[in-house]
Amino acid sequence: MTPEQYLAVFLALLGGEMNEPTFPELLNGGPDPRFPVTRAPCTRPVAPSEIDGQTVVCGTISVPEDHDSPDGDRLNLAFIVYRAHSLAPVADPVVYLHGGPGGGTVQSVASVSLFFDHLRGRRDVIAFDQRGVDASGPDMDCFETLAENVEDVADSLAGAEMPELEGRLVSECILELEGRGFDLPLFNTTQNARDVGSVMSALGYGDYNIYGVSYGTKLALETMRTAPDRVRSVVLDSVAPPQVALYDTLYVPHSQSIINTFAPCEANATCAEAYPEISQRFWDLAEQLQDTPLEVDGTTVDGRTLFSIFTAARNNWADPTTRGFTTYAPALVTQLEQGDVTMLRQMLQEAIPPQPSAEDALAAAIGLTSDEQALAQAFVNALDQIELASGTAAQMLAQLEEDIDAAAAPVTFGEYFDDELERALAALPERSDQVAFSRDYLSLRFVTPSAGALIDLVRTHFDDLTAARLSSMIALLGADDVARVFDLIAVDNATLEAVAEGEFELLLYACQEDFIDGFNSAEGFVKTTESVGMGPLLASALTDPVPSMFTICDLFEERPRDNWLEPVTSDLPVLVFSGEIDTQTASSWGPLVAETLPNSQAIVFPEAGHGALLFSQCARDIGEAFLEAPGSTIDTSCASDLRLPYLMPDGSLLDVR
Repeated sequence: MTPEQYLAVFLALLGGEMNEPTFPELLNGGPDPRFPVTRAPCTRPVAPSEIDGQTVVCGTISVPEDHDSPDGDRLNLAFIVYRAHSLAPVADPVVYLHGGPGGGTVQSVASVSLFFDHLRGRRDVIAFDQRGVDASGPDMDCFETLAENVEDVADSLAGAEMPELEGRLVSECILELEGRGFDLPLFNTTQNARDVGSVMSALGYGDYNIYGVSYGTKLALETMRTAPDRVRSVVLDSVAPPQVALYDTLYVPHSQSIINTFAPCEANATCAEAYPEISQRFWDLAEQLQDTPLEVDGTTVDGRTLFSIFTAARNNWADPTTRGFTTYAPALVTQLEQGDVTMLRQMLQEAIPPQPSAEDALAAAIGLTSDEQALAQAFVNALDQIELASGTAAQMLAQLEEDIDAAAAPVTFGEYFDDELERALAALPERSDQVAFSRDYLSLRFVTPSAGALIDLVRTHFDDLTAARLSSMIALLGADDVARVFDLIAVDNATLEAVAEGEFELLLYACQEDFIDGFNSAEGFVKTTESVGMGPLLASALTDPVPSMFTICDLFEERPRDNWLEPVTSDLPVLVFSGEIDTQTASSWGPLVAETLPNSQAIVFPEAGHGALLFSQCARDIGEAFLEAPGSTIDTSCASDLRLPYLMPDGSLLDVR
C-alpha cells in the first residue's frame, strides 16, 4: 500500500473522511425484493487494506433453499463486495466462486482482497460463501452431535486414536440436520449455480463475469450449463471438470506435477543427455527408497517422503522455499541414486532453493565504482527501512481498528458471566463432571435464549455455593446479555465444532452428487493410483489405507441429476488456467474442459500450482486483459518466461525456454 492509501484508512477509522456508506440502497433491503439484503460489519481484521462500509461492504442475502419453490424455506448467504478502485468503474463486476466444496472466503476479508486486487482497477469484485458453507451455514453446525460426543471429541483432540469417530459424527450430524428441517439434497452445485445469479441481482448488478477456482470452476461450469443469464465471461482457474472422477484420481495431479517437473529437461537435447530418462528414474528411485529408506539427520526418507518433497509444498504460492525447486530436481535424483544426500539435506533444511535478497545482489555486483557501491548500499538500507515502516504501519492500523471496535462494543455483563462460567467448569474436580456440563452447555445452542435455561444449567452441574453465586449473576443479566451468552456457546466451542464437523461440508456435496453408480469408489481410487506410473510399493503406500471418505460417503444417499457428470458445452467466452505443478487439479484437465467450449482459450502456466493467478503477474495480467475484451485473442507469451533453468552436472544453469 502507498502512504496515501494508509492515510485514507487511518482517516476513515478516525471518522475524519469517507464516513458515508457505499451502496446505501442495501440498507433498505436491496434492489431486488426476491433476495433481501441485510448489511452487517465485515469480519475483522479489515484494516490495513480495506475500510468497512467504504472499500468493502458485507452482509447476508436471503435466497430460496429450493429455487424451484421460491416461497419455501430460505437460506442466508454471506457476501463481501470489494469496491473498484476507479472513480468511474465499468458496470460488469467479477464474482469469485471459491473452492472446496466447503471452506468459504467471507471470513478472510484481507486474503481475498490480496488475491483479487488486480481485478479491482475498474471492476467491483464480489465473494460469497456457498450455501451451507462457513459464514453461510452457521445454523448447520451440528452442536447436538457435538454435545453427545464431546468426551470422544476431546480425547481425539488430545491425540487418542478413534478411527470410528468421524463416521459416527457424520452419521449423527446428518440425522440432526434433517431433524432440524434442512433438505440436504438441495445442498448441491446446481442450486449453488442459481444462487450465483441471485446474489448478483440482490446487489443490483446486471451482466457479470465469473472467476472460479478449483471447485469454483465446477460451479462456474454448472452456472454456464443451467443458469447462464447475464454471464458475460468466465475464467476457470485450476479446473475440476464434472466428467472427471476427482476422488478416484486424487494422485493423478501429483503424478502429472512430477512429470511436468522433468518434461522440459527431457524435451531439451542438452538436458536430456545430462539426465537421460530422468522422469522414469525418479519413479525407480522412489520405489527403491520405499524398499530401502535412507536416514538423513534423524529423518527417514522413503519413497513416500521423496514423493512428498516433489509435490506436497508446491501449491503454496506464499512459501518462497518452494520456488525454484524445479531447477534442482534432476540433480537431486542423480545424487540420491549415488547415495549422496548433500542436496537432500539442504532441501530438508530449506537451504535449497536459495532465496535471493538485495544484499546478495549487492555482494554479487562487480565493476561498480566506490560512489556507485555507496549508492547501491544506501538503496539497500532504504529498502529495508521501507519494508520495516510498511509492516509497522499495517500493524498499527490493524491494532487501531481492533481498539476502536472494542471501544464501540465494550465487554458486556453477558461476556463476563460466560467467563465466570468457564472458570467454574475448570474447577469441577472430575473429568466426567466436566464432560456432563459441556454436553448440556452445548445442547443450549438451539434452545430459545432464557435466564431460566442458564439457571437450570448451573444448578444441575455445580455445588450449592457455586450455583448460588452464578445464579445471582444470572439475575442481573438483561435480555441482551442473555442473548450474548447464548451466542458465545457457539464461539467458545469453535475448536470442538471443527473436529465434530471435520470434512462435513465437502462430504455433503461430494458424497451426494459425485459418488454415483460407481463414479468415484475405493476400487477406482486404488486402480487409478496404480496406473499413473509409480511402482507397486509406492502405490501401495499411498493407497493403504484408502481415504475414509470412500466409506463415509455410504452414509449419504446418492442424488444423481441429469447431465451432472457430462462435459459442459457453452458459447460463452472462457479463459482456462492450469498450473503445471498443481497437485490438486491436474494440468491436463483445463485443456480437457476447453475441448467442449468453442469460444475458449486454455493456458498451462509453468511453475504454477493450485490457483494459477496467485503464482505470477503474468497470469494476473492475462486474466485482467481477458475481462477487458472477452473472446479476443490474448497475448500469452509471458507464460514462457516463467520456465526455469536446470542445474547441470558442471554447476551451470541451462535455459530450456
